[in-house]
Amino acid sequence: MSAARSRAPAPPPPDLPVDRRRIERVCARLRAEPGVDLAPLRWSIGPAPVGEGWDNVLWPVGTLEGRPLVLRAARRASARPLLQRELAVLRHLRHAGPSLPMRIPTPLAAGEDAVLMPWYEGITAADADTPRRRGTAQDLALMLAAVHSLPAPPIAPNPVRGVPLRTRAEAFAADLDRAMLPAPSAQRARERWDAGLAAEWTGPALLLHGDPHPGNVVLPEPADGGPAVLIDWGDTTRGDPASDLGALLLHAPEPGTLRTYRAAATWSGIGDDATWDALVARAGAWGARMALALVTAYPRAHGLGRAGHRLLGT
Repeated sequence: MSAARSRAPAPPPPDLPVDRRRIERVCARLRAEPGVDLAPLRWSIGPAPVGEGWDNVLWPVGTLEGRPLVLRAARRASARPLLQRELAVLRHLRHAGPSLPMRIPTPLAAGEDAVLMPWYEGITAADADTPRRRGTAQDLALMLAAVHSLPAPPIAPNPVRGVPLRTRAEAFAADLDRAMLPAPSAQRARERWDAGLAAEWTGPALLLHGDPHPGNVVLPEPADGGPAVLIDWGDTTRGDPASDLGALLLHAPEPGTLRTYRAAATWSGIGDDATWDALVARAGAWGARMALALVTAYPRAHGLGRAGHRLLGT
């Protein structure tokens, strides 16, 4: 297979400037987060981003006490509220940081549609080998259990995460049709979806990451050590924890992954068997929904494409 066939789909074109001039302007006006001293920062703004997604670019801007820094800057106007949502939740979680099973990005300063953060070197869980991926799934289960059990700050709802499954039925049907799965796999996906629809969430709106798929977990280089980093909190929201657990299944679609989550979570109702069985059913439905989205967007050679095919059994 050619290299082009293994690439991620191209993000939509930016509607905000994505150039060094804008990055320099934003850096000149950054406001340090409380308790952060930027005086030792050694500025060295790179000629191009080191990463670019659908909503943001990651632009190298220098080092702080030897640690590389990047500016996470919005590349589309629609990403502005997502960046503010991310910043609000990371500030909220900062006080719980030492007790969390995974690391989270540390906002160092904020500017116009941008946040200054450390750069985490490593690979994503999507590209990890099987033993490391499965181990990371267990760590992520513990991380999500901790996050879901924390008080949720006042953040706006996300229209596609943590919402009732019925609101995603049209997207599920469209992706199932586009995926052209083998008949047995398509049938299993439909059964998972129908089982989830029949198990509505009636609990409180919990704090969610929103998108903890394998591409949003960075595994450090061996020399760095330390826990993995759960990145990209732009979809964070409050709602049904099943959507986060559906993404967790993309890491390791095995019952033990969810059992690890249940054993560690402390939110009210997690110990009730009926509540748990319904949550597992909805997590399976969300997993099928997300896997279909991945296999229709990424080739099998891509880590996220593999994750989707793995869950769907194709």
